[in-house]
Amino acid sequence: MSVFWSKLAAAWTGLPAGDRVAIVIALIAIALVVYQTSLMILQSDLMKRQLRIMEGQHTILQRQLAQRAELAMSYVLRHQTDDTFLIEFHVKNTGVKSANGFYWRILTPINEFHELLRADITAPVFPVGSHLELGAVKYRQTDAFRPEPLYPGRDTTLAVSYLFKEKARVPFCVWWQISSEDGLSPDTGELGKITVAV
Repeated sequence: MSVFWSKLAAAWTGLPAGDRVAIVIALIAIALVVYQTSLMILQSDLMKRQLRIMEGQHTILQRQLAQRAELAMSYVLRHQTDDTFLIEFHVKNTGVKSANGFYWRILTPINEFHELLRADITAPVFPVGSHLELGAVKYRQTDAFRPEPLYPGRDTTLAVSYLFKEKARVPFCVWWQISSEDGLSPDTGELGKITVAV
């Protein structure tokens, strides 16, 4: 082996200086290419691992989003007297998780509705938060908190009111929004719209 190295050293010293410099530069370039290639392979492996982690996080997020309470508002008109309907506002949990208490808001047109009453008794009246105008129509805003849980697939009556049948002949809008631990319903952040019509 020492003979090989001595012959290699003799051949190296026998080369002109310019050739030795060129060989050193070539060896350095090859070493840099090997180093850069190994770095690229390492970066590629890291990126694949990061993609797998991101896919796992996305799956977890999708699962969490799928396991939420989804609340939707509706109404039912019931015959009360010859000239009056009883209108009930219902909320239904169409999601797969219980809503453990939630805040709700209903905006009813002042000219068509009496104030909203609690569903379990005919009084007291819910306190009115404020009055506001939407599209030249004056609305009464009622905000309340329901502490009881609403389980998946269940619905409940939030509030009731009275409506003259004569006024129900022309469709009009009621606006709503619900806030729970799973976010806002409707999930667009805008007020939901119910068109009341006979």
